[in-house]
Amino acid sequence: MLRTAGWDEVRRLVSASYEEQGIGGNPSPANGYLVYEEKGKVVACVGWRRLGWLYAEICHLYVMPSYRGRGIAKLLVQEAVKELPAKVFLATVLEWNTPSQRVLSHCGFQAAGKCSSPVTGRTLIVFTFVKTE
Repeated sequence: MLRTAGWDEVRRLVSASYEEQGIGGNPSPANGYLVYEEKGKVVACVGWRRLGWLYAEICHLYVMPSYRGRGIAKLLVQEAVKELPAKVFLATVLEWNTPSQRVLSHCGFQAAGKCSSPVTGRTLIVFTFVKTE
């Protein structure tokens, strides 16, 4: 089941994602979240930040390891893009995180370039998506 959620509900998942990726530190909350819930348990999330009327950032995409490979991440990204009123979406993914890169690509995002994270110094791939409807 998909539904919206707040930071308090997803903080555990986002922190697990940061640990898994070796980012460390305290993640900052997004403006909103969409979660996937199974049997009353939140097992996946995607967040977004509004960057004005035209732009939004997709962030904090995470699926618990035992639920991966079932299309949940793709569903979350597609629904977030569909529901948000923004027209242009951005997302950054660590260079080594090919599963997230594949999810974004399958959802129509295009790799636009690379940059270094000001927080970790690691290389990020920047993805963009333009909603045409």
